[in-house]
Amino acid sequence: MQIDGIIFDFDGTLADSMWVWEQVDLKFLGKRNLPYSREYVETIAVLGFEQGADFVIEEFGLDEDPDDIIEEWKEDAAAEYAQEVLLKPDAYEFLQYLKDSGYPLAIATSLQRPLLEPCLQNNGIYDLFDTIKVCDELGCHGKSNPTVYLEAARALGAEPERTLVFEDVATCARSAKEGGFPVVGVRDDNKQQNRDELMAASDYFLESYVEGRPLIEQILQA
Repeated sequence: MQIDGIIFDFDGTLADSMWVWEQVDLKFLGKRNLPYSREYVETIAVLGFEQGADFVIEEFGLDEDPDDIIEEWKEDAAAEYAQEVLLKPDAYEFLQYLKDSGYPLAIATSLQRPLLEPCLQNNGIYDLFDTIKVCDELGCHGKSNPTVYLEAARALGAEPERTLVFEDVATCARSAKEGGFPVVGVRDDNKQQNRDELMAASDYFLESYVEGRPLIEQILQA
């Protein structure tokens, strides 16, 4: 298979960051005496900030402004993303290998840019990416559809069928597949991941980024 571009999700895929959102969710729900459940986590994980705020307002009947909820989430997460969130083991080396090999790289994420970019810079990978596409900026209702991946591929000048998407959430992997992309599922040890569902939704699966280079070589030979 020819590879003309590679798209990465960020949270839980490149970065060990899902603990941040567990803290944010627990704090947000706890302040309002609302229940924290796996169903809540799985639903909100695929939504952007705007759709996520709309969801919690409707789900729990909150009399709150969506913009205020978004600002609360951002404020609670900002310091952790800027200083504490790190890449997964061997992710930096894998990204550098891909860049040195000439592959155009993109990020497609539900994370807002003011949280994402300081984290990319702190981890020394901001300049490795040719484009960053953010769900809320595209108005695409999170990753419940393939829009963000299609826009990332378009920015890379790559056709979906020759563009790999790396994802850690089964619902997002299915959306990318709907857009015509081959998908690489990435293991995340956070309890939010349903690994069996992700493996079923993906074409390939990585236990860790140590396996990344051999996988690329395998795909090229397919």
